[in-house]
Amino acid sequence: DYIKTLLEPEADRFAVQPFERLGLEGDNIWASFYPADSDEKPPGRIMLGAHWDTRPVSDREQNAKRAALPVTGANDGASGVAVLLEIGRLLSARRAPVIVDLVFFDLEDMGGIKGLPFSIGASAFVDKNRFYRPTAGVIVDMVCDRDLVIPRESYSLDGAPELQDKIWRIAGRQEASAFVDREGAYVNDDHLPFLKAGLKVVNLIHSPFPKSWHTNSDTIDRCSTKSLQQVGNVLEELIYTFN
Repeated sequence: DYIKTLLEPEADRFAVQPFERLGLEGDNIWASFYPADSDEKPPGRIMLGAHWDTRPVSDREQNAKRAALPVTGANDGASGVAVLLEIGRLLSARRAPVIVDLVFFDLEDMGGIKGLPFSIGASAFVDKNRFYRPTAGVIVDMVCDRDLVIPRESYSLDGAPELQDKIWRIAGRQEASAFVDREGAYVNDDHLPFLKAGLKVVNLIHSPFPKSWHTNSDTIDRCSTKSLQQVGNVLEELIYTFN
């Protein structure tokens, strides 16, 4: 409801896409912003994605009683949403030269619970919208930690190396220290269904994961506005200079 309240009045197209999968119900949220000059064909279409759900159990907690509690998700879920909402605010004031889709995925964080996979919502989105072929895409996940480290995630490096290079060049020009120019781990996240569909999508994620991951300690006091600002600035330059 909060995402809808902020984006629906400003977006050129807004949709909530309910889905059912693996016995679960979810809602993916999709807001599109078109270039101001609608007479010219835009040079591309960029998807920025984040998962808006949070984990229903804190299964990495040592205390069994605390492990049954849901994860607050200030970092794992809310940080990516925050970046996208701020991008939406910028786009409402000044359109980019490309079409920008802000997509919020549900049920990413059910992975490993009762044998469920990760990225359920992203997989449902790809299956439902087979016509959707963005020029480029970026998934933003866990990007607010005070000690943020974003290496080159390896599935992204394998599947979308040119886009990843472009992002890291922007980060280098901006001296965004959170973006570390080294190969990172293979991370199972919402970019994988898109890569499997042949789409160029890069994952920006803190790696190795912080100690607060999937615990009750994933709270806002561990968040840094500086970290969020770096990620937001890099994405802003990407969408406003894309060609």
